[in-house]
Amino acid sequence: MKIRLFAALLSFLLLPPAFAADAGLDPAQTIDADGSITLTDGSSYYTFSKGGAFISGPVGLGRKSGRVLEGTWTLSGKTPSAELFTVTASRSWLDAFPKDDDYRRIVFRIGPGEKRPFRDHMVPAITEFAAYLLIEEFVKIPKPSGLPGVAAAK
Repeated sequence: MKIRLFAALLSFLLLPPAFAADAGLDPAQTIDADGSITLTDGSSYYTFSKGGAFISGPVGLGRKSGRVLEGTWTLSGKTPSAELFTVTASRSWLDAFPKDDDYRRIVFRIGPGEKRPFRDHMVPAITEFAAYLLIEEFVKIPKPSGLPGVAAAK
């Protein structure tokens, strides 16, 4: 009994674990290589495009309601486990009249990820960048210079 237990413990310690994950793809490098990445938290999608364009909207059946964010992003920092993206965006709602004076600064912490088909069956052509996503900051700001007004609801 003790020998089997010792052998099992020894094999566990000497063999590489099957659950060890690959480090994953770097978000900024993937944007540069593929032109964009799209992440989701289950209720919204977030698309970061090459050149600094950003858009976010609701995920789900019909998408007739929900928050829309449109603006620009910059890579604002890097840690060993994630990259920080700062977004400056106008905020509007799909089911309401657009407001021209609602602007937000959002800081996203995005870890390494992998590309896979988007989970929303309504949008089968999009590839999701599946990664840990944390919104570090979401604050109202005055209208920034150079940011266009809120687009009409989509």
